Amino acid sequence: MYTPLAYNPSYAGINNIGTVNLNSRFQWTSLEGNPITNTVSFNTSLVDGKVGLGILFQNDKLGISNNNEVQISYAYKITSGSETFSFGLQTGFNTYRSNTDNLNLRVNNDPFFTPGVEKSTNFNIGAGFSYMTDQLFVSFSVPKLLNTKIGSGSAVVEYDRHYYLMGAYVFEFKSGLKLKPSVLLRGVAGAPIAADINLNFLIKRQFWVGGFTRNFKTYGVMAQFDFMQAYKIGYSFEMLNKKFTGYGLPTHEIIFSADLKIFSHQDIYQRFF
Repeated sequence: MYTPLAYNPSYAGINNIGTVNLNSRFQWTSLEGNPITNTVSFNTSLVDGKVGLGILFQNDKLGISNNNEVQISYAYKITSGSETFSFGLQTGFNTYRSNTDNLNLRVNNDPFFTPGVEKSTNFNIGAGFSYMTDQLFVSFSVPKLLNTKIGSGSAVVEYDRHYYLMGAYVFEFKSGLKLKPSVLLRGVAGAPIAADINLNFLIKRQFWVGGFTRNFKTYGVMAQFDFMQAYKIGYSFEMLNKKFTGYGLPTHEIIFSADLKIFSHQDIYQRFF
């Protein structure tokens, strides 16, 4: 929800401004070797708003593995009144590094265990489209079109083709209160569809508060403060429900966003997508 460029290249430049996003996710923080994801992205519009360009850097850490991703996105936009159609392509690469020296072995000097560092890099491409109005946002994308594998030996990571469908709408009430429900569906062969369901309220045009669930298996709350129309800072807290053995493992996420007027055709305004 906070970094659409991570899964849809058509988001690049769609709001006709320059935007910097920082996102840090600390999953299951009380678990040793827990997943940590840091994302930095920038996107802007070019050619009088007809073209979008974006770049994204992402680092994933999980146990002994460290994965870095770089993606460059290009989008072409068609605007008619308040409606915007955007079509995007992306290309980039992933580098995977696994250091088995960091494992805590139950049996020291195991003759069947070979410590060391494994590295590999793979290339991929993606595509997507978006449709946006003042109140509605809908997008579909396949960020990695190629099914690939990186790593070797006991440490192999597979990138299978995932499909992302996202929709959000802003309802406005007479009191000035705004309600924004949003849903992100993710599909991949051999697995059930995953759904992120979010519900947020905008109070006094500055404070977003709400909650979310992932397949009704995790639940969380989020808050975001918008100031000077151009800046956003937010936080979310998430936990697994009681049916899972990981109940009690919290997840924290922090976001920061800044809108920049870089070119003469751009303008700063309060945006909802």
